[in-house]
Amino acid sequence: MANVDDDLNDINDILDSLRSRPPSPNEISSCPSCSRIKDESLPGYRCLQIGSSRGIYPSTCARCVFTSAVGEACVEQGILKCADFDTDNKPNHFMVWQVENDGSLVLPRWSNLLSSAGGSAYYLPNAISFEILTAPGKPSPFPDIPIWGPRLACPSKDYGVSFDKVQAWLKVCEERHSMCGRVSGAPNLPARVLDVRQLPVKLYEPRPGESKPYLCLPHCWGGSRPKCMTTSWTLETNRQEIVWNNLPATFQHAIDVTRRLGFDYLWIDSLCIIQDSETDWQHQSAEMIFIYENSHLTLCATASEDDNGGFYGDVPTERRPKEITVKGPDGTDYELLVRTDLSNRHLPLPWGVDHHENRRKYFPLLTRAWVFQERLLSRRLLHFTKEELLFECAELITCECHPGVGRYDYRPKHSEPLDKRVLSLSEAALKAPKKKPESLEEAANHEVNETPWGRAVECYTALSLSYPRDKLPALSGVAKQIQRRLRPDDEYLAGLWRSTLLPDLCWWSVGYKQVPQRWRGPSWSWVSIDGPIAMNKFRQRAKNDACSVVDASVLLAGPDAMGEVESGHVILSGTICAGRMKQGSHVDPKILRYPKSASVYDLLLTVNGDERLMFIDCREYLYDGTVTVGQEIFCLRMGLYNDADEFCLILKRAGKVETSTINEPGCYERIGYMMGYSGDLDRWCEGKARSLIKII
Repeated sequence: MANVDDDLNDINDILDSLRSRPPSPNEISSCPSCSRIKDESLPGYRCLQIGSSRGIYPSTCARCVFTSAVGEACVEQGILKCADFDTDNKPNHFMVWQVENDGSLVLPRWSNLLSSAGGSAYYLPNAISFEILTAPGKPSPFPDIPIWGPRLACPSKDYGVSFDKVQAWLKVCEERHSMCGRVSGAPNLPARVLDVRQLPVKLYEPRPGESKPYLCLPHCWGGSRPKCMTTSWTLETNRQEIVWNNLPATFQHAIDVTRRLGFDYLWIDSLCIIQDSETDWQHQSAEMIFIYENSHLTLCATASEDDNGGFYGDVPTERRPKEITVKGPDGTDYELLVRTDLSNRHLPLPWGVDHHENRRKYFPLLTRAWVFQERLLSRRLLHFTKEELLFECAELITCECHPGVGRYDYRPKHSEPLDKRVLSLSEAALKAPKKKPESLEEAANHEVNETPWGRAVECYTALSLSYPRDKLPALSGVAKQIQRRLRPDDEYLAGLWRSTLLPDLCWWSVGYKQVPQRWRGPSWSWVSIDGPIAMNKFRQRAKNDACSVVDASVLLAGPDAMGEVESGHVILSGTICAGRMKQGSHVDPKILRYPKSASVYDLLLTVNGDERLMFIDCREYLYDGTVTVGQEIFCLRMGLYNDADEFCLILKRAGKVETSTINEPGCYERIGYMMGYSGDLDRWCEGKARSLIKII
């Protein structure tokens, strides 16, 4: 335990010690590069000019001179590539990213470096992130340069994982992080857990109210199904014993880590849910929010693309740090390591989906839809990657190579589609209405601002899902947490919310999309199609005279109020106008500057001789008979708009179904949307009375 305490002391003291350490004889506290001078065109950055004809500032401190030497060595060896060079063929500019409020360098000092050709904000998007490390056992020119983690230094069956450091991370989080949800006493165990106290492991069904700490394992199932998977046929056998060799590598490693961290119980979905029982699956999926929220730690096989991948693996050659030798301030040659492209190596602070190929290659777990919810609901997570361990909670993201506690985000330009703290921090609730909006207009005006739910849907729908029927269940826990924290009096309707239903209906599909093989939601919900979704960002008309919600309802398929649905409808009061779908080229005559070239695949709505570009929710609708070019379709003015256009739903008459209430006049299905000019819509709707429109 002494090693854990040593690591804990190091973690607790590292930031304070670095801030309070007096400058060495080689460091000048008034260094213009890293102390006082900053470029106003680069807010949040300090700029270090190196390798140029002007040379380094005479009063530049030893740290900045050394960083300059590292940069030049990296360029010479091709580790860093700059597109712009001066007459000496040396990089023109280096920048150190700053986030500290007091103006000091963000810590750790050696893991937040950017190399760029040029000295203005224009160059930042193309900057190369890098960090400086020392190899284990090698001397360091500065005491706070991080040491490369043990993964390369002492390979073994677990690749030298430092569980003492993991214990220290856990202790810091448990004792110091108020945002990570401190709980008094152990939580109740799930309905089934793996008892790992001794081998062989077995499936344990605790007594009602039995409380013990436990861990969870999210994982990529892959194409095969393990022999140990719990079904109605294997349930009794698994209660007695689960044969070790029947467990895939990921499960074996998770059990080993659970035991080494001192815990007795582990929850794995394919073992703790009866896979061929619809009833058990519905019940357990409804409990998912509590299972992951109450887990003491979530173990993530982040680099494994299936259950056989395990936690550990060799560091790919292209991901290994590059070796350089640089003369230090004392004149001694030091052997150092440099890692580049850090934004693609560490887990990003934002929760959005990065579609870069290397994300799928190196972090396949983070591309899965179920894992989005499991990661978001978990109190704290331990990620096993091919390079090192990463620890994540509401207040901290850190890794093995870091000497203490710090936050990592190396990207010079980014947005945060969804921050974990949106859901886990109590402060987030203060930014959202605590009560149901008093009017539709009030709800729409609030919804024009990006909301946690809208951001969650946009991130979630871009992820991969093995079973289309899981579209709602895999986000059920997030919906429950949104309701509990931000919408306590609201009603969930197949991925939308009653209090903001009108603006919620104004979603649209982006990128690749397709129709799921089995029906899983009404056409008015984004759940009805596969692929990325953008949620509304429209404002309510000054007068609510275009459209209003009369009624909305869904029929649930099981006990989970946020789970699968069997049917649903919304009834709107508004003005609808008939037109025809046309396919062909179209250039909007009202776009005078930089007109966009038309496409032969444009779909147009023609009303009384006018043509407007429309967008179909899924192009497969044209091939599966859902809609055909030339048929009668309808435009419903929604009464929400952006700076120039109004949002309209494109509908078709509902097909024949057995239920007489569905076959009644005025019943429609959504097939797409259109952005229309107010003047055109006023003309189309002139003389038309409002009517009730039922959309299924």
